[in-house]
Amino acid sequence: MKIVSVSLCFSLLFSSIAIAEEQTKEENSKQTSEAKEATRLTTMDVINLLIKENIISGQRAQEIIQSIVSEKTLKTIKDDNSKDEESKLEAKVVRVPYVPKFIKNQIRDEVRLGLREDVVGDVIGKAKYERWGIPGAFPAWVNKISFGGDFRLRYQADIFADNNSLINNLYLDVNKVNSSGRIALDPDFFNNIDEDRQRLRSRLRFSINAKVTQGVDVKMRLATGNNDDPVSTNTTLGNSNKPQNIFLDRGYIKITSELNEHTFYGGRMKNPWIGTNLIWDVDLNFDGLAYKYRPLQSDNIFAEDRVFDTFLTLGAFPLDEVELSSNDKWLFGMQTGLNWSFSNQDKLDIVVTYYDYKNIEGQRNEVNSNLLDYTAPDLVGRGNTLFNIANNTVDTDEVLFALASDYNLAELLIKYKLADFAPVNVALSLDYVENIGYKQAAVLERIGSVNNLLSIYGNEDGEAHNQAYQIKLDVGWPSLMKRGNWQMSVAYKYLERDAVLDIYTDSDFRGGGTDVEGWVLDAKYAFDDAAWLDFKLISADEIDGPPFGQDTIQLDLNARF
Repeated sequence: MKIVSVSLCFSLLFSSIAIAEEQTKEENSKQTSEAKEATRLTTMDVINLLIKENIISGQRAQEIIQSIVSEKTLKTIKDDNSKDEESKLEAKVVRVPYVPKFIKNQIRDEVRLGLREDVVGDVIGKAKYERWGIPGAFPAWVNKISFGGDFRLRYQADIFADNNSLINNLYLDVNKVNSSGRIALDPDFFNNIDEDRQRLRSRLRFSINAKVTQGVDVKMRLATGNNDDPVSTNTTLGNSNKPQNIFLDRGYIKITSELNEHTFYGGRMKNPWIGTNLIWDVDLNFDGLAYKYRPLQSDNIFAEDRVFDTFLTLGAFPLDEVELSSNDKWLFGMQTGLNWSFSNQDKLDIVVTYYDYKNIEGQRNEVNSNLLDYTAPDLVGRGNTLFNIANNTVDTDEVLFALASDYNLAELLIKYKLADFAPVNVALSLDYVENIGYKQAAVLERIGSVNNLLSIYGNEDGEAHNQAYQIKLDVGWPSLMKRGNWQMSVAYKYLERDAVLDIYTDSDFRGGGTDVEGWVLDAKYAFDDAAWLDFKLISADEIDGPPFGQDTIQLDLNARF
């Protein structure tokens, strides 16, 4: 380094001067021209070395020599007749030569310049090694994390049929009834079926995906909403400008094999089942475990070259963990299917699914006991047959509603896509569901012989109303990823009282629930690559319950990021 060379050379220079002083002090009386010449030669050697190393110029060397000669660098030593003690003390003194100011300044400037060059060199080397300023050059953990999300602003109008009557309103808000333990003659204990509503609603979702390693991802999503509604993340505007709640909508791990043959999910995950909103609302997420198996064809593993695909999905989801009982409520599911691609690019999907709810039905308490209260659901929707499991002879008005039927659902989904109009898709689908767990004898045994509102709510005769189906036609682009893309669909839906659990089905179809049939018209248009409008018209009525007709208009402004 240049700085080391400068320091070494000047150290030699000063050392030579000090040596000359010592020789002068010891041989002051005997100083000869040979000693002076030796001193001069030693100094000149150092200066020549500085010139050779290109540390100083020849002109600067001449100035240094003249300065050294002009200064009195050799001091007169005291007479030999001085006291011995003073001579000994003088011999121990280390004399520092005088350094001219301009040399000090030169040394300081050269040291600064050398330090600056070294520091700059170190910084540049570190920047190159760590790739400062290069696009995508961030710490490794940053490259493993990606973000996304979407926002929706909705105008919604709920318009009720004229023949809906408050006098015959038997549509209880069962969640409020169960919470209070009784039915009160209060409008808050009944669902609104006759007062039209107009609302502004919003939804914000923010997702994070962390790629832990090859084949292992951790996914999370935050969303607006409330913790009392598993099928909606909407927030109604008009709450005295109070801030909205944010909840963990998803949080799960996904592990995938190298060729995507095996996939495992664990945590609060997105819906792992292929299907429509006949059983599951589109906003519903599942807590538990899921496994997907997609066998590879032996002749060709590439998806675009396959004639057909098969798959198998298994799932286990806890619904209610009961601390004081082993009869926890669970949902187990198994799904298999076939995706067939024809030579003309048409596609046929056939999916068969079986869902088995465990310990879902209620059990009546012993007299004046509440040990079986846990068999009542934490949340219910609207439509399923319920019965009162309270058995209080002291307070005969006590009410606690629970499900009267078991739910084991068998589903068949058939979907055919036409390729003749590509890139516009045309698809026709049929989704059929039957609750084969509904047994009339078991339902009648649970609800008992007393047939009044406090004993049973819904299906008083116990007859099976356990089927549902949906027919749907979709036309448009596969997705709304580009400006000008559009989609349209029309569907007819028929959903009997005990076909599915009322709490998890489509929350937009007459406000959610079962015992409902009607039409859904949906039209979407992308006015930008990441923004689109969605218009939906829903018209629905009751099947066999009290009069309850409702038309719903929704206009959504959507944006994703």
